Amino acid sequence: MAVLKFKSKGVEVKKLQQNLKDLGYKIAVDGDFGNGTKSVVIRFQKDNNLSPDGIVGSNTQSVIDFLLAENPIYGIDISHHNGAINFNKINWEIIKFVFCKASQGKTFKDNMLHSYFSELKRLNIFRGVYHFMTFKDVSASNQVNNFLNCGVDFTENGVLPPVLDLEWQQSPALNNYIMQNKSTCIQKAKDWLTKVEAATGRIPIIYTANSFWRDYFAASADFSRYPLWLASYNRNSPVIPTGWTDYKIWQFTEGGTIEGLVGNVDKNVFNGSMNDLKKLANF
Repeated sequence: MAVLKFKSKGVEVKKLQQNLKDLGYKIAVDGDFGNGTKSVVIRFQKDNNLSPDGIVGSNTQSVIDFLLAENPIYGIDISHHNGAINFNKINWEIIKFVFCKASQGKTFKDNMLHSYFSELKRLNIFRGVYHFMTFKDVSASNQVNNFLNCGVDFTENGVLPPVLDLEWQQSPALNNYIMQNKSTCIQKAKDWLTKVEAATGRIPIIYTANSFWRDYFAASADFSRYPLWLASYNRNSPVIPTGWTDYKIWQFTEGGTIEGLVGNVDKNVFNGSMNDLKKLANF
């Protein structure tokens, strides 16, 4: 294939522009590879962990082809770090689900949750919430109470199952605590999952990364009944942690960009059909 870059013109450029538009990018389809097209190409490359040089060679084109062939179901996850979001500007033809941070540890509740969630409900978008687990000096029961007190109705149509975020903590000392107390931390996660399932009637999802699971959770295989939301920032098929055979959701970048949202955002792809997503969301 021809390499497309700044000042390229013609049918191939027009096809590239249409492909990027089909993937949700705002771009003029005019056959002219100008500054606008170069800017969108760089954004696409950053979103997909490619070298952001603004040149469409074989690597960039292969990712475009892959995304178009797979017809993926995309989602994002957000928190107060994303600030004010113009939900009316998001391309909901591309983004089909959103997870919001609800809580962390014993007392922290995300102050943007209710604003985000009410907008998503207004727009009838599949939506869910997650709890970031703290492992030291906080019981599972206290964290369950904090999460459930966020006021999300998990029986409502369009609401995805609760999520437990199991990952690196905010300091090396806290990560070292997990390393030195693996069995205690694994049991704390099990207790949270069991109690939340009993309270909501929904089987929770586990969010984690393979390297965290391997190093800190001793590659535990005791969680296989819970759907896996896997963080893996590369375009190759991610390595599945011990205990699972596949993922339900793949978070493939933390540096995505979308219209309506300032700065970077985590982007995800759902492993299944639209009917599968609807079923997961009580729809």
